[in-house]
Amino acid sequence: MEIKQLIHNGVLIPVYKPVGFKIKFRGEELALSPEQEEMAVAWVKKLSTDYVKDKVFVRNFFKDFGKALGVKGKVSPEDFDFSEIIAWLEKEKARKEGMSKEEKKALAQERKRIREENKKKYGFAIVNGMPMEISNYMVEPACIFMGRGEHPLRGRWKPGVKAEDITLNLSPDAKVPDPPNGGSWKSIVFDPTSLWIASWRDKLRGKMKYVWLSDTAYIKQVRDIEKFNKAWELEKLIDKVREHIKRGLESHDLLERKIATVCYLIDELKLRVGDEKDEDEADTVGATTLRPEHLKFNSDGTITFDFLGKDSVRWVSTINPPEVVYRNLKEFIAEGNETIFNGVRSQKVNAYLAEVMPGLTAKVFRTYHASTATKRALQNADVDRDDPVYIKKYYATMANLEAAKVCNHKRKLPKNWEESLRKKIERLKVLKEKKAKKEKIEELKLKINAMKATRDYNLNTSLKNYIDPRVYADWGRRIDFDWKLYYPKSLQRRFAWVDGEDRLQDLNV
Repeated sequence: MEIKQLIHNGVLIPVYKPVGFKIKFRGEELALSPEQEEMAVAWVKKLSTDYVKDKVFVRNFFKDFGKALGVKGKVSPEDFDFSEIIAWLEKEKARKEGMSKEEKKALAQERKRIREENKKKYGFAIVNGMPMEISNYMVEPACIFMGRGEHPLRGRWKPGVKAEDITLNLSPDAKVPDPPNGGSWKSIVFDPTSLWIASWRDKLRGKMKYVWLSDTAYIKQVRDIEKFNKAWELEKLIDKVREHIKRGLESHDLLERKIATVCYLIDELKLRVGDEKDEDEADTVGATTLRPEHLKFNSDGTITFDFLGKDSVRWVSTINPPEVVYRNLKEFIAEGNETIFNGVRSQKVNAYLAEVMPGLTAKVFRTYHASTATKRALQNADVDRDDPVYIKKYYATMANLEAAKVCNHKRKLPKNWEESLRKKIERLKVLKEKKAKKEKIEELKLKINAMKATRDYNLNTSLKNYIDPRVYADWGRRIDFDWKLYYPKSLQRRFAWVDGEDRLQDLNV
């Protein structure tokens, strides 16, 4: 779908409203500029968290805070007295907690009114004559950068974005909107190939940031369909693709052997391709960026992979590869380069895959593996049309878990997980003692089983990005289960096309 018209009102830019706080630095009182105050308040709000125990986080923040204050040399938390800000925040917290129901209701209504006004003005774009929702029309406010995993920049101050930093994507027939806080936009362009509304460069990391059309926008739904259809095309051609990779593993050309070995690992281990990481990001690894220390060659011919993947999630897996893969990896490591696949980038990997299947990229493999793992689990689920909904939901969750395992979507255990499990177990005990209906007991048992099974995995990422929702929809028709009973509201809207006439072919689940 080509974009010929793109009209919108720009983006909302948050502005910090200073209170006029003062702090003490080494005993001397300092008046703060709005930016300095914003930094100080952000730090004080972190005092009750574990972040202040992180030496890297603390060092990075106070390096930036000292610079903002114009202080030469090293500063530490002990140099500062934030008592005035702490007292004010505590007073505000107490004031809000002490509000009457009527006051809280009035405050909530006012916030809702402002949200609705902002959404009406900034929340929609006209694309080729059709109104389409914008995903997040407010640009990022200034904040302490949190990062993921052991990110080296965690604790650094990320300055806010101004109109002068922002480029708007508008078609020639669109009226250029006025910036919300005055000033002028950096530039106005028209990129008919992309779905972004506004862009700017992150002042901390130098990365480009974008405001996009919502996932519910028709044009994005079309691209979702194309993505999943490509995965099913791969399913039909997987043997041909693997034969192509197998031939490459034996090639006399060193570069082709390296590329084919990368492709083998992407398919076998379901790895990301690996070279999209920015230099300032945490040490995350994919297929093309594997280093010798990430592999252990075992005496039984197996290889153990141990490295940090995306979001610094540890990836440990042992495979028993064909002899040629074992031999290739040994050879590549013997070259003595920092990375095993020196000279191989994602562009070369994708070009090699496209030789056998046009449009095939490394990313398609993860969608294929996640969707087929889910489909296989649902096909094997011991469930019938007459079974209650809770049993069908349980098997839907277990199938989702298979995709999360395939993609290694590990998570940190939520703080209240143990307590939540304990309460469910206690509730089960009470139900048994009261001799409650068997169905209630069985339903809670399955919830406990699912909670334990999914303990270490984030199921939402695969459900949102990697599993074709038609897998659940087709399975649901067979067993009389509406797929929307499993998907959250936001994803029901994103995948509304599943129930449309253009849902394309059944997937034979």
